[in-house]
Amino acid sequence: MKALVIIISLLPLFTFCQVDQTNALIDSKIDLAFEHPVQNILIQLDHLNQRRSFSAGVRIKEEELIPVTGNEQFRIASSTKLFVSTIVLQLMEEGKLELDEKASKYLKSISFLDFENLHTINDRKFADEITIKNLLSHRTGLADIYTDKEEEFFDNFLKNPDKRYSSELIIDLYYNLDLNKMSHNEPNKGWYYSDMNYVLLGLIIEQIEKKSLAQIVRNRILEPLQMRETYFEFYEEPLQNPNLIDQYVGNLNFSKMNTSFDWSGGGLVSTNNDMIIFIKSLFNSKLVNRQSLEKMIDVKFSKSNEDRYGLGIYETNYNGNIYFGHYGFYGTYVGYCPETKTALSYSINQAMTKFSNHDLISEILELNEE
Repeated sequence: MKALVIIISLLPLFTFCQVDQTNALIDSKIDLAFEHPVQNILIQLDHLNQRRSFSAGVRIKEEELIPVTGNEQFRIASSTKLFVSTIVLQLMEEGKLELDEKASKYLKSISFLDFENLHTINDRKFADEITIKNLLSHRTGLADIYTDKEEEFFDNFLKNPDKRYSSELIIDLYYNLDLNKMSHNEPNKGWYYSDMNYVLLGLIIEQIEKKSLAQIVRNRILEPLQMRETYFEFYEEPLQNPNLIDQYVGNLNFSKMNTSFDWSGGGLVSTNNDMIIFIKSLFNSKLVNRQSLEKMIDVKFSKSNEDRYGLGIYETNYNGNIYFGHYGFYGTYVGYCPETKTALSYSINQAMTKFSNHDLISEILELNEE
C-alpha cells in the first residue's frame, strides 16, 4: 500500500518531466532564420482521456512576433479529404448512393466537366468505368494538377496568386494542362494520389444534396460536433477574429495567397482542438456507423514509400502503433490509434522541413504514451 501511495505521488513529477521534454524537443525545431522557416509547431494529444497541448514558436501579426498558444487556426490541407469521405459514407448509409456505383451517374450532366473525356489513355476513354469507391481510394488513375504538372501549375499560380477559383475553374485548369490525357492507369488497376478524385467527389456530393459543399460540411459535421473554430476557406465567411498562422512552402508564404483551388481536396481551416473532436467522433460512431468506418479503414497497398490507403484515410505506424488519419500538404496531420485510444493532431507550419516530421511525432508520442 505504501509503495502504491509513493507511485501515485510521483505521477505528477513524471507528467511534468514529459511536458518539459516535449516542449524542449519541439522548441529545438523552431528556426526563423532558415530559408525554409519553421515559425511554429502546434501539437495536441488526447490519450486515455487526458488532453495534452504543446506549442512552440511565434506567429506574425502586423509585423509583430506573438508567441503561439496552441489554439491557433491553420489550413488543414488534404486532411479535408477525410471530411469529404465521411460525408460520402453518410450518404451511403442514407441510401443516397452506393460505393460501387459509377461516378458517371452523378457527373455526366455537369456540362463544364466534359466527363467522357476526363480520363484517357492512348486515346482510349475510361471515365465511364470510374466508381465512387475508386475516387475515394485514389484508384482511378486520374492525373493530379499539383504533381503531374507541378512546374506549370506553380508558375501560373505565382503569376496570379490572388485568383479566386471555383469548382468549374479547377476543372478548366485540369483540361488546360492536358491532364485528362495523362492518366496513369485504368480505373481500379493501380493507386495514384490525385486531388482530382476529391474534386469529383465534391461535385457528386453537391449533385445529391443540392447545396454547396461548404454548407454540407457545416450541416453534417461542423455544427453537429460544435466545431466552432473550423470553416471552409474562400467558400464561406471566415470566423470572427481568426488567428490563422502563416504556412510556408519553402520560402513562400502560402497564407498570403489565394488557395481556393484546394476546395474539396484541401480547403478547410481548423484548430488542433477541433480536429481532435472530429477524429474521435469519427472513431466513436458519431459520424458514421461501425460498418462504414470498417470500410474506410480497410486499407490497401498504395505504392512504394507510401502509407497504405483506405477510403480517404491513411494507415500510419508510429512506434509500432497503427494510426488512421490524413496528412495535409502544409505539414499537418490528424489521426487516431484504436489500440491505444490516442487522438493526434498537429501543424508544423512548413511543407519542406529539414527534419523528419514522422520521426519528431514518433518521439513525442513515445514521451507521452508511457
